[in-house]
Amino acid sequence: MRIVPLLDIRFDERTEATMTPGDAAQHSFCQLLYRYFWPFQYFRDVTRGSQLEQVQNYRFNRSMRRYLPGFAVKWCCLSALWFGAGTLCETALSFVVPAACCYLTATGSFMVVVQVAVAWVWLSHFPERF
Repeated sequence: MRIVPLLDIRFDERTEATMTPGDAAQHSFCQLLYRYFWPFQYFRDVTRGSQLEQVQNYRFNRSMRRYLPGFAVKWCCLSALWFGAGTLCETALSFVVPAACCYLTATGSFMVVVQVAVAWVWLSHFPERF
């Protein structure tokens, strides 16, 4: 018996610079949402490979840091939306459990904002890894 995942997201190694406009039509809506909201897929792991490869990956990450404020704004808006939904559920509708779920989701969204902001500050202020 084969288990099929509900959301199977796999991307090829091509970057946005090498993608053609027709490539966007090949992705499903969930994949496009994932690419729109999740910033960490655009960065390389600087802990693997030789020292030269690590330096190259760090320089690549520094060149990609300009996109991080946009992702922080997206996640900040998501966090505000979930906090607003939690407030609406709690005050106007008196639903405690859905309000708690909204607040937990908003807190998780805000943690992504903090991670993105720390990554942006780190990549902006430290030009070399070694």
